[in-house]
Amino acid sequence: MAEATGFDYERSDMATKAIAGIAAGLGTFVLVVPLVMPLIFPQSMRHVSPVARPALSSNAPPLEVTPSDELERARRGDAEITNSYGWVDRDRGIVRVPVKRATEMLLRKGLPGWPTP
Repeated sequence: MAEATGFDYERSDMATKAIAGIAAGLGTFVLVVPLVMPLIFPQSMRHVSPVARPALSSNAPPLEVTPSDELERARRGDAEITNSYGWVDRDRGIVRVPVKRATEMLLRKGLPGWPTP
């Protein structure tokens, strides 16, 4: 028996016509879809470039030049309010107490409606 030279495949194992058909269909799809999409969705052709700068609105808040300084000022203001006494509503007699002092008072008196320890 003579040895076969070169490589070959079993013709019944590979459906070359089906593979060629799938490749042709995929190629056609890739070429046709970009041409058909503007006809289906014409509004998408009027999109704004992603690198274009949007117009500034007069209602927009101004951006901070130094946001870290603004954050530090806000934190100092919050700490001052949290650690000092003051009126929340003078007419109704509601006062602001420092957090540390309020915690001490809560531990000493307990919560209303809860049993005291």
